[in-house]
This record gives sequence, C-alpha cells and structure tokens, in this order.
Amino acid sequence: MNIFRLSGDVCHLVAIIILFLKIWRSKSCAGISGKSQVLFALVFTTRYLDLFTSFISIYNTVMKVVYLVLAYATVSLIYFRFRNSYDSESDSFRVEFLLVPVAGLSFLENYAFTPLEILWTFSIYLESVAILPQLFMITKTGEAESITTHYLFFLGLYRALYLANWVWRYHVEGFFDQIAVVSGVVQTIFYCDFFYLYFTRVLRGRGKMTLPMPV
Repeated sequence: MNIFRLSGDVCHLVAIIILFLKIWRSKSCAGISGKSQVLFALVFTTRYLDLFTSFISIYNTVMKVVYLVLAYATVSLIYFRFRNSYDSESDSFRVEFLLVPVAGLSFLENYAFTPLEILWTFSIYLESVAILPQLFMITKTGEAESITTHYLFFLGLYRALYLANWVWRYHVEGFFDQIAVVSGVVQTIFYCDFFYLYFTRVLRGRGKMTLPMPV
C-alpha cells in the first residue's frame, strides 16, 4: 500500500458516496445514468468474487464490501425507489457496444484462462469504459448539476492516482500490470476533456456545467 493507492481508494469511495447522497437527499436521480451505475455494479461483482476464495486484509475486504453495497444501493435508488425521476430517454447509450467487445477481449487478453481470472480481466476492461453512458448523457442533455460533476471529478481523480500508483510500484517494486495500466490510461483519457471543463467552469461558481449540444 502506498499513498497514491490509498488516496485513489479514498477518492473512489468519496465519488460513490457523493452520488448516493445526491440521489438520496434530493430524492431524484435526474441527470444520472442508470446504465453507467449498472456497469459499475457489474465491475465490482466480477472483480470481487475473490471475497469467497481468498483473504488479503481487513482493509481490502471492507472496501470491497462497501463498494458492492453502495453500487447496488445506488442502482436500486435509480431503478426502483426514485425511478419516476430517471430520464431513460436521455440515458440512451447502447451498452451492448461496450459489453460485447469487452467480453471478447477478456477471453483473448488475460493472465490465465480460468473463470475467476477472465472475470477479473473483464472487470478491468469494463471499468475503463463504464463511465461512457454518463458522459454521453451529459453531452446529450447539454448540462450537468455541480454535484454530478463533483462525482465525476473524484472518479477521474481516482483513476489518475491509480496510474501514479502503478508508476510507483514499477519503480519501487518492479511490478507492472499491463492490463490494469493500459485500461487505466484509456479511462483517464475519457476524463481529460471533463477535467478541463470542471476546472474552468464548475470551480468558478457556476451551478451547472454546460456542454455543447450534439448536432
């Protein structure tokens, strides 16, 4: 464990809590992509199956359980408790265009051709693109509430810090995880334009971040 990974875990947890509390307190999931949240829940489910097969540490186990619980709690708020506020028309990204290639790639590029390893690889690849339905929704509607942008900022910061974690581990431990690093780079790239808008618009005090409407 190093400071970059620990900071990344904290940012990841903060992002998930921000989103959950936003929905719970406002009693609305307006502007939130339910599809992205389902994909993230699938990421955690396929990645943390090792909870049943191995024990690493109390910290590791607790964080995995918290991620799983919050992910499914958020999905339940969107699709059940506050479903009347869910904008399904704007949340129209075709997730099959992500799931099919990711599933195929996880069978072709992995470290071991075993069920748990393939599912872990699937989760890594899927996480790198799971945010796309949310970004697509923001682009389609043309704006995002500040609390939603804070969620996205901490999610992007989590990935950036994990890249620093991989650099640190490579130089200090000689450890390099090609699948995780490449997927992390891809995911961070998706956030780059958002980061620019976040710093130039949201942090200047605007209530919402507006984006150019698609033609």
